[in-house]
Amino acid sequence: MSIRILHCLPVVLIIGASLTGEVRGQEIERGFFPPQQVGAGGGPYLAVVQLSMPEFDRRLTGMGLEGLPEWATLYGAGGHFQIGSLMIGGFSLGGTVDRSGVAGGAMREARVDISHGGLTVGYVKAVSNLKLALGGSIGVGTLAARLSRSPQTGPLWDGIWTYYGTGFTGTVDAGNLDISTELSGSYFFFEPFVSIRYWLIPMVAVDLGAFYRIGGIGSGKLEVNGEKIPDSPKLDLSGMGIKVGVFLGF
Repeated sequence: MSIRILHCLPVVLIIGASLTGEVRGQEIERGFFPPQQVGAGGGPYLAVVQLSMPEFDRRLTGMGLEGLPEWATLYGAGGHFQIGSLMIGGFSLGGTVDRSGVAGGAMREARVDISHGGLTVGYVKAVSNLKLALGGSIGVGTLAARLSRSPQTGPLWDGIWTYYGTGFTGTVDAGNLDISTELSGSYFFFEPFVSIRYWLIPMVAVDLGAFYRIGGIGSGKLEVNGEKIPDSPKLDLSGMGIKVGVFLGF
């Protein structure tokens, strides 16, 4: 529930920004640049984050698949309010890495979903048509991996129904049955960041930022179908990241 609430924060902030923008519309019209003491808005973001989980890579290569990429792309949105030099907001980001291949006569797939969201607090300094920000984010993230194997190199319409038909008289080899496993875990993170905003036109700007995520899933904290895995390894999700986005507001 807490993760869902965090993921909804950017939407609430963006709506609040639009309402605040209407109230302060006359003040914004005084010049090209937005007021330095009060601001609000939000928009879509894209982030490229460092991804290093050797234990996962080792298991994937053991399945005959390619390991995780060194950098993963996440998509999401963020927004904030600014009062004086204080900025308070929220954001959420998520992305997926897919790996698949044929090994041992079977199709093997791995899908890794990464998402996190949280609160952001920062110090803002306006210089001409630029806004510089320095601060940190804190929140909750999730990691979910779905592993699957099927005896075919691809789904076939007839094959889906074969074992369920009333006229089926053959035997089922348990070793060839489709199997799937879902692993999941949650983690807390902290991200110090620095960002710069460049105004293109009134109410529209481009954001560029860099951050370092600190967080991970502890030993024995992973779950399979809701059940703890006592000997699951520690997964370090710390790493650098670069974020770029479009900011709509003032």
